[in-house]
Amino acid sequence: MFSGDRTYKVDNYQREYSWDRRDVATLVRDLHRSFSKSWRPHHGRRETADYHPYFLGPYVYVESGETTVLVDGQQRLTTLHLLLIHLYRLMVEREEHEEAAKLSNLISTSNYGEKTFTVHAPERVELLTALLEGRVYELPAGTSPSVTNLCERARDLADDFPEELAGEALLHFTDWLLARVCLVGIKAHSNEHGWEIFVTMNDRGVRLSPIDLLKGHLIEHARQDSTDLNNQWRDMLTRLSPFGARVPSEFIETLLLAKYATVEDHVERTAVVDASHEWVRRNSDRIELRTAADYRRFISVTVVKLSHRYQTLMAASVGQDPDLAELKYNAVNGLDKQHLLILAAVAPEDSDSVFWEKSRLIASFLDLLYVRKLVNGEVSRPSDLDEEIYELVPRLRGIHSIDDLCVLLSAQIAELSAEFATMTKYGIQPDNRRQVRYLLARLTAFVESGSEAKRNEIAEFVRYVEGDFPFEIEHIWANKFERHQAEVKNEQEFRSVRNRLGGLLLLPKSDNASFKDQTYRDKLPNYYRQNMLAKSLHKNSYQNFPGYRSFRDKYKLQSLMKHYDEFNKEAIEQRQKLYIRLCEIIWDPGRLGFSVSKKITPQQRRVRRTRARYDVSLRDLVTLRILRTGEKVVGRYKGATYVAQVEADGRVRVSTGEIFPSPSKAAMYVIDRQSCNGWTFWRLESDPSQTLHALRAQALRSGALERGQQLAMP
Repeated sequence: MFSGDRTYKVDNYQREYSWDRRDVATLVRDLHRSFSKSWRPHHGRRETADYHPYFLGPYVYVESGETTVLVDGQQRLTTLHLLLIHLYRLMVEREEHEEAAKLSNLISTSNYGEKTFTVHAPERVELLTALLEGRVYELPAGTSPSVTNLCERARDLADDFPEELAGEALLHFTDWLLARVCLVGIKAHSNEHGWEIFVTMNDRGVRLSPIDLLKGHLIEHARQDSTDLNNQWRDMLTRLSPFGARVPSEFIETLLLAKYATVEDHVERTAVVDASHEWVRRNSDRIELRTAADYRRFISVTVVKLSHRYQTLMAASVGQDPDLAELKYNAVNGLDKQHLLILAAVAPEDSDSVFWEKSRLIASFLDLLYVRKLVNGEVSRPSDLDEEIYELVPRLRGIHSIDDLCVLLSAQIAELSAEFATMTKYGIQPDNRRQVRYLLARLTAFVESGSEAKRNEIAEFVRYVEGDFPFEIEHIWANKFERHQAEVKNEQEFRSVRNRLGGLLLLPKSDNASFKDQTYRDKLPNYYRQNMLAKSLHKNSYQNFPGYRSFRDKYKLQSLMKHYDEFNKEAIEQRQKLYIRLCEIIWDPGRLGFSVSKKITPQQRRVRRTRARYDVSLRDLVTLRILRTGEKVVGRYKGATYVAQVEADGRVRVSTGEIFPSPSKAAMYVIDRQSCNGWTFWRLESDPSQTLHALRAQALRSGALERGQQLAMP
């Protein structure tokens, strides 16, 4: 479809581009999942030609001279166009010039100095040009909702793009996407014919979805009360559909995974998601569907009652319910599998109060788990927790009381090795601005609501991340290395210190833009007019705000929360300690309702499985003593040499102290790029001829990894 010689015009009867973050994330996740069925790190690029293909469905077009009018399929094709632009930018970052040029020819054409994008609408040109050139683009006043949404989805795609695809698998994934992902074009003879096909595909003769087929199967086997059961099913669809067209299907899939499926099995999970109706047919005994009464009870009790619960969870995820605030926090972070954990623990007969408390505890646990691991470099994306979540689902199914749930989750928290106290170097990295913004929003909302009783914490948080007036990350240090040369040794250390969490604030976008390169002294009066966390830098805050003083006293923050007349490296380090303490308060297990009185020693912790797809990680190499704990690795880029160290758990610690879950993340950080293959970037300091990639390949050829994994299996 993206052939470089065809331009698709979005016709006027096509709807606006309306996909949301979940839609884009679903497409990228499905592509990633299909690609991962075949990809292995030791494969050459040529092998992608035989990878498992992926079908993205049909689109309808009409040829009109040199232009092709896109009649149906705009949402998918526009999103694929954004994906190609993102891949192009990653190739530019990697200096893969030949690959970047290939993608550029698919993204746009240029005639007589005028750029025409492959999916073309005149109102999008300025935005798409900025995205292609890697420029920050400010949407002008009066921008259409479609272009505004397009801009937001481009940011989401960049933020949520899997680290694996941006790192080691980038070239392989791009080859596969261009050669093995298929769309079928349906050519209409005229605009009128195109409209007829569009209407037919969207209004009549649509192939039944898995959820429709499942309903038919269940009602057929129920034998009685078919009209009533059908009405109950339709009511479920009516209640859940406002949250998104796919939400009813997602509910059914989540229900089956939460209650019945072997979720630890990747193949079975895929079977449930791809064809829930077929999975139910094959596993009726597991669901205890044996008699007609069983089928009726499954619809009218299990499906109907839990769909009401799911509706509540979805409402809390998009709203501002202070009693279920953690669901909103997790939704903002993209932790959508919180619903899977909650449904695993919730029973149809649970009272409202039991349901709410189970939901709050599980959502709080997941929020704490993610943040603790995030700031300690154990995870990068919500999907990094997937296997841990799937492992927990069967254990939650047997939970009935709130006390038992609390005991189980408290034990999980006790097993965590990561503490907030160790996040002394945490800050902005090339691909984590969304996560840093989340942390700053939580800290700012906590201080603001704690200093002024009439302010609601969840409402404050939503204002910072989703409000009508956008907030952005503000660096207290301007990007001026020369101002701080007396304190930092080089530009790499300057970047590290400047980006630390303690050197950041959350400010309205308009104010943040106006500061530009001002000095700290120049900005300080402006900070005093902002939220309380920013105000705290100014000495007048300690005289004029009694609520703020009470907040400091309540949490014993007097020694940490103080003003600064000058903001040097020591001030950033002190401010980091303040933010660490605020994290410890906000995510204190006792405050959240858990009881963690005894910490688990390293010897007592269970060794969790690594990713189920191919199980090759630095941790494997360390465990099998192919790599030594503390092994030094070096990387070179544009004349500079970078040194890092491999930790006992397979994480990588760079010379400035930041720690990362993978070689690619560490490499991206040190060279300050959105994409890098860390396995080929890092070499052993003791033997520079050996890259991590070569070391792993040797271990794979020898069978050492396979033998070690077999020994590690329970």
